[in-house]
Order: sequence, then structure tokens, then C-alpha cells
Amino acid sequence: MSQNPLRIGVLGAARIAQGFVRDVAVSQKVSVRSIASRSPERAQAFASAHGVPQVADSYDALLSDPDIDAVYIALTNDQHVPWSLRALAAGKHVLCEKPLALQASDVDRLHAAAQAAGCVLMEAFPYRFQPQTLALLQRVRSGELGQLRHVSGEFGVAMNNPTDYRLDAEKGGGALWDVGVYPLSFIRALAGGMPSRVGATAHMVAGVDHGLAAWLQWPDGLSATLACRFDTAPHRHVLIVGTKGSLACGFHNHVDESLAWIEVFDGYNSQREPVPAGNGFLLEAEAFAARVRGEAPHPNWPTWAETRDTTALVQALLTSAQSGTALTLL
Repeated sequence: MSQNPLRIGVLGAARIAQGFVRDVAVSQKVSVRSIASRSPERAQAFASAHGVPQVADSYDALLSDPDIDAVYIALTNDQHVPWSLRALAAGKHVLCEKPLALQASDVDRLHAAAQAAGCVLMEAFPYRFQPQTLALLQRVRSGELGQLRHVSGEFGVAMNNPTDYRLDAEKGGGALWDVGVYPLSFIRALAGGMPSRVGATAHMVAGVDHGLAAWLQWPDGLSATLACRFDTAPHRHVLIVGTKGSLACGFHNHVDESLAWIEVFDGYNSQREPVPAGNGFLLEAEAFAARVRGEAPHPNWPTWAETRDTTALVQALLTSAQSGTALTLL
């Protein structure tokens, strides 16, 4: 493929799409060329505010545009699968906001569709492309911490808008799908495989988890815990503990200078070691573009097994929370 910028069309004019377009504007490797929304007026306002040169009349019109190479899907969670499938059928590469799917079986469908179309499909997790995350994974996999024994991850925000789709069960809402999936995906990446048993408890409101706490256990003794909330002050962190040491940080999507560190523990003492800062949207988009060009995947590129397992784990944890029982997976 040519070294010209990857021409991206955006489906959806949500706030996250605004952040994506703003942050990739400086890139020489990707270029946002078109926007489509259910509301033409909203799409036009988005284009005017963010310098997007074209406004498509509809999602389908954007997908039929031969001058668009790839799409960034920023729709409600329940719309990720159908529009990813339609984009792939139209021959477009797809960068889809998490969660890619709400069922593990749909991850399999999407994988098959991407292979059939010869297109790149990736679930958007900006934190994975941060130097901070890469440094964490490299240090764990190098054996620096000894044998991995426990991982703890938390992510909470204040959800104050009662009309937000993330509070709508029919649209794939809930704290676990929205924020808990970040530490869960990181835990799965660190573990390297599925746990044997899991359990969860949740605070449910109108069929949606506003808070969830979970535990996971692997056959080799590795354990993990996670917590996610829609009713707390913003917080996001992970603690990784091995037989020889432990590490902690915020594993953020966007790491500015104030967050660009890893806390390294020596017994009960610790010190912060600096890592490079980075904008997650930009790093993720350029890694996606490189993959489309046929380059080797980024070291933290999510495998299909990781994407499928994380989706299956969300399903299992929600089932456990709703039933009040632990689940055996292996």
C-alpha cells in the first residue's frame, strides 16, 4: 500500500469521536476525510468544528465512498457489530471503539468477515499503544517480577447524565462494558490465557451494573481482582505483583508528563521511574495505519484470542453477578 495517509471516515459524532479527530489531526500517517451521523445537522457541526472536509449523507453513503480507506466506528455499543460487518463488506478497514462486540460469538463472526474481506479490524484500546503499557508488559514478561501472582485493576468515573446510552441495557450499557473492560483486558493480556474460575457481585440499577467487583483464578495459582464504578471520583490504576517484585501505574489512554511513570516496588519501598508520554488516539491510529500498510503489528497489538477472551469474560462476570454464583470456565 502507498505511504499516503490512511483516509479515515468516522461513523458517529459522539464525544469520543471528537477527541479522536482532534488528536489525530497532527498525524502524517492518517487523515480524517469524512464524517457521518444520524443527524445531518450534527455531522455538519462536527465537520465545521474539527476541520473534516466532507460530510456523508448517511453511514452507508460514507461506506460507499471510494476515497475512504478505513472507518473509525464511534457508535453505541450495540451498533458496533452490525456496522463493522457492513464496513468490512464494503472493503473498508475498521477501527472500532471498544467493546468490539457484546458476545464472544460475534467476535468470531467479525474475525471471519475481516479475513474474508482481506481487511484489518481492530478493537480500539488506546492504552495498549502507550509506552507506559509496553514497558509494564515487557518488565513482567522479562521475568523481572518473578512468577506473576496477582493483578489488581480499578477504573471508576462519575456518570451523571441519566440519558447517557451507557446506562441503557439494550444498548450494551453498564460499568463493566464501559470502564471495567479496560483493567479486564489488561489482566487477560498479562495472564496470557483464560482463568479457570471467576465470580462477581454488582450494584444493578434498571438492569445495568453501576458498580461491579470481580475475582479471577487461573490453574497455576495466579489471581486477579477488578472493580469498576459509575458513581465515584475518577480513578484508574493497576497493581501487578510477582514473587520478586511489583509494579503499579495508571495505564491511561492518554499519558501526559504528570502521568508518565511506573511505580516500582522494592519490598515496601517504591520509586517512580519515568516513561515516555503519549497521546493514545494518535498512537493507536498510527499503529492501525501501519498494520493496514502491511507492516509488522505493534508489540501490544491485541490478538484475536485476547479480544475474544475479554468479551467472554465480561459475559461470564455479568452472569456471575446476576446469578450470585461463581463460574467454572476451564
